[in-house]
Amino acid sequence: MKRKQSFFCTILAILSGSTIWAGPPVPFLDDNEPGINHLFSGDPNTTEEGCVQNGPRAGSGGEAGKMHNELLECDNWDFSPSEWGYAAFLQGAFVLGESPYSDDGGWECSGNQGPGKVNPCINSTVRGRATFKNTPPPGSGTAGAQPMDEAKDWVFSFDFRIEIPAGDTFGNDKFFEISSNRDVLKVRGANNIGPGLYSSFLPDGTPDRYVLVHGTGVELEETLTLIDVPLTEGKMTVHYKASNQRLDLWHNDTLLVADFQSIVANYLARAFQLGGGGGSFENALYDNAILGVVAESSDPMPGDANGDGVVDVADLGILGANFGMTDIAFSDGDFNGDNFVDVADLGILGANWTTTQGLSLSSALKSAGLSTLVPEPATVGFLAFGLVYLGRRRRK
Repeated sequence: MKRKQSFFCTILAILSGSTIWAGPPVPFLDDNEPGINHLFSGDPNTTEEGCVQNGPRAGSGGEAGKMHNELLECDNWDFSPSEWGYAAFLQGAFVLGESPYSDDGGWECSGNQGPGKVNPCINSTVRGRATFKNTPPPGSGTAGAQPMDEAKDWVFSFDFRIEIPAGDTFGNDKFFEISSNRDVLKVRGANNIGPGLYSSFLPDGTPDRYVLVHGTGVELEETLTLIDVPLTEGKMTVHYKASNQRLDLWHNDTLLVADFQSIVANYLARAFQLGGGGGSFENALYDNAILGVVAESSDPMPGDANGDGVVDVADLGILGANFGMTDIAFSDGDFNGDNFVDVADLGILGANWTTTQGLSLSSALKSAGLSTLVPEPATVGFLAFGLVYLGRRRRK
């Protein structure tokens, strides 16, 4: 029996220490919930006249059915949100550029060559506001913006690429922020070089470094957490967890900062801003800016921790990373709602494993280097049954 216990504990230890399967939840646009669906679509290679960086653009009040700064003579590029949300502000000589994250382009402000040179995209900015589906706002600015429900998990994510022109030692001032009536969180350059001005170059010259500005538990009191990894491209995700009213910040599948608090002491997210700040000359591309609830959060599939509609290795990784933890949410692996991630939750995951994904548990374990620990044929049922059995034995 001790050998069996050692075997299963070894697997759990490896699962718990592994990060290759874990990942953030994905936003889901529910017909009954507010959100933002800002995809920036069209044909980046169009030859339509007016679809150029120096083409005529709408003024601050908008004209000809176009938003502020949108190209007046280009109908093949769509910079408006689809069904959910609206764009409150677009700044810079942006175009629809080739995006590595979609086939139909992304919002791009390129051409900067650094301070004192060609800067058609200085201080490029995108602001979006949340609405219910197909509900146009009654006014401009924040009017008509609908807050997300604090009683439900919500997620904001966007794809990006940021390039700093050669010779520029300032970098990026402001990366992005989420706001309610005031800021919920901000991610900005890590180096404060003047009143209200921040650089993404550290004093020692290290580039592409940012800080997360978040709350302390006292309303409007701010604290900083350094994100000491380069943020140059990929997907950023913010996950609000209703179970403990805390936030997680992700870059791709890496959890950068966990369980932090809002600056404004509420989580009624209703708007985002990408870019902005001052003194920035970065070449930026943004794509797929989406704010929504966690997928299927109103009726989650058993075992589907990240809410993407399938129970797979990503969910197994989330459960493994949180195994043994208490006061935890469904999205962290507590599938039976007992506030504890244990073998019972692993059994639920195993019973609902999505076989149509084409990856059996034995294949998943093999890809993680665990195949030598699991006798063939390895199945989810085998692992789950063994762990549940051990859990019952220990409680006797």
